[in-house]
Amino acid sequence: MVKIWHAKETTVQISDALSSIDTSALLDSQSFSNSSTITGILKNVTIVEPEGGIDKQDFLGVDSNNFQNAELIEKPYDLAKISGTLVLPPKALFDGSNKSLEYYAYGSGTQVPTGTPTHTRWQAGNGSRNPCAILVNLVSGSDYEVSILLNNAYITKLGDRRIGGPDGHWEQDFEAACLPRDYYVEMIGTST
Repeated sequence: MVKIWHAKETTVQISDALSSIDTSALLDSQSFSNSSTITGILKNVTIVEPEGGIDKQDFLGVDSNNFQNAELIEKPYDLAKISGTLVLPPKALFDGSNKSLEYYAYGSGTQVPTGTPTHTRWQAGNGSRNPCAILVNLVSGSDYEVSILLNNAYITKLGDRRIGGPDGHWEQDFEAACLPRDYYVEMIGTST
């Protein structure tokens, strides 16, 4: 039977980067700190898995079947990437110990006004970006589950802030990337 996934079966969580992955625990039960679940305000999510290309290297002569002597040369894997559209969230989502995409894209920010801060101000390019962990979890009962983790990921783009249509909500695109060694896919009931 084919499993058709629906958006309602998906959650996305962003947190501080994990210092290590516990190999005895599932990806969705890792120790995520300062995490924000950004599920209800995220759409158009795309995950690009690392691509491991190959090149053909030709050599002189022919093989025993009279074909050109050649070998396949493995190229290094590319970055893993995630992108999506964030509907600009209510203040409560990133209050307290939760952190915003701006925190991961631009750094800790500055509390303003001085004295009795009520706001946080961020500026791009100050060299204090924070790596994050982004967990995409698809769950349908106990029979189907897929977890995708991009750890030590950096927010590479916070796109234009724009009104997303006639209903007037504001939204913003984002992109993040991590090294292939920090990209994990886990599925229930699959054999190796």
